[in-house]
Amino acid sequence: MGELHDMTNEMPAHAEDALALEALLVSRAHLYTLFHKCFGGTPTAELLEAAYGEDTRSVVDEYAADNASMAGLLGFLEALAQDGAEELIDQVKDEYIRVFVGPANLPASPYESPYTGAHDMSLFQENTLEVRKTYHGCGLRLAREQRVPDDHVSAMCHFMSILADRSLGALEAGDAAALTAGLREQSAFVDRHLANWLGTFAAAVRNSKVGSHAVFYPQMLEAAAAFVESDSIFLKEAAYWAEQAGNGLAANPPHFAQARSSLEALRSIRLLGLEENELIAQ
Repeated sequence: MGELHDMTNEMPAHAEDALALEALLVSRAHLYTLFHKCFGGTPTAELLEAAYGEDTRSVVDEYAADNASMAGLLGFLEALAQDGAEELIDQVKDEYIRVFVGPANLPASPYESPYTGAHDMSLFQENTLEVRKTYHGCGLRLAREQRVPDDHVSAMCHFMSILADRSLGALEAGDAAALTAGLREQSAFVDRHLANWLGTFAAAVRNSKVGSHAVFYPQMLEAAAAFVESDSIFLKEAAYWAEQAGNGLAANPPHFAQARSSLEALRSIRLLGLEENELIAQ
């Protein structure tokens, strides 16, 4: 995160600044995709291996220096790698069911509505429709729209990963206006629909019976909440930098081939139940 703090000091935009921004945009897309998968479908050994793999740990390390929670996630993932997926996957599956599926009462709701709906614990509230409207404004919709609420944490992370990709495209095209607008759109969504409740959700899971024997999900939810808070700051700084860059932002061919390949591999992982929290083109 520290690379971006110096980006606004020199104008017009320099290639090294754009390269640092590109690295963070790729990292954001990776983390949002990981959280989408982890929170949206029944975990598999393949997903667990991707979560603690070297590429994910490298992404997390981008944030660890400035964020104690992300540094803690890095250590947690390193410990998971020592245990191995085959040893953990049954416990992780059981924990996923208890946190996100049921049939027993969940420790907390994975939807935004109960946290922001004036103490109304029902789903499909006004903010749910607001989230849907935002998806539609970006040419997207839930694959199972009308059948499941739009404001599940996994679906919103999928949305953010898609918009992160669009920002990468704008950066590569040298389109400062599109980059600025996209980053501001993401900033508004993070502040209004993720940062406002995800920490409460994570704390509720951590303080529940599930949290007393935490294997994977309490830690990952806490990391997601910490990342969202950090991302809120990043997006505002990045949008300001892009705006100031203006016509000085040149087209940039894509870099970080290994990180991009790892991201595509992560996106290709299919999970049971994930279709309920996936976005598709309208």
